[in-house]
Amino acid sequence: MVKRYPVYLDLSRRTVLVVGGGNVASRKVPALLESGAIVTVVSPSLTPDLLELARSGRIRWVRRRYIAGDERRFSLVLALTEHPDVNTGISARSNGFVNQATPSAGNPVALPFVQDHSPLLVSVGSEPPDPLLVRETGEFLGMKLREAGIPEYAREHALLRQILLDSGWARPDIRKVLETFSLEWALRSAGREDRLVQYRERLGEIVYRKLEDSLFTP
Repeated sequence: MVKRYPVYLDLSRRTVLVVGGGNVASRKVPALLESGAIVTVVSPSLTPDLLELARSGRIRWVRRRYIAGDERRFSLVLALTEHPDVNTGISARSNGFVNQATPSAGNPVALPFVQDHSPLLVSVGSEPPDPLLVRETGEFLGMKLREAGIPEYAREHALLRQILLDSGWARPDIRKVLETFSLEWALRSAGREDRLVQYRERLGEIVYRKLEDSLFTP
């Protein structure tokens, strides 16, 4: 069996077509907007949430049914109508990537379940696509990550990296420093204050002060 290739897309300033204005579209459009996509929705009607986005100018609404060829010139297409034949037809006609609301072997794009633990993005998918399994697994993993303190570790790791970059450290040296503050060490530390003492002793007063200000500023 051919496996899908997982990838994160930068959709900033990219055009995305959503065909269908129902509940599925209402769930997916906000994430597209958060990614910076320019969203067009083709549908005779919209849910109240989508209608509000259209009225505020955040999405472009084409108030009619889908017409063959609408999918041209879009970077990504989401076929989210209630009619499986329409969704599969959009996918067949498009030369780009199409995600269908209807499970199908010909669905080239399967959207994962995503949890934002900034700076970490944790996504879960399955093959073949199984939305319920993916959601339940993703929620379970998110709970375990929070219990283990992974999001806090990731934020501290990213913060330290940025401070070292801003302080003029060379990238090879930054990598060595970050490797010393391993995940195992960070999670086993008694508390944030103890870790800051370690930072001060090993990286110097300037880095310590920047970390202290960033971590403890309300």
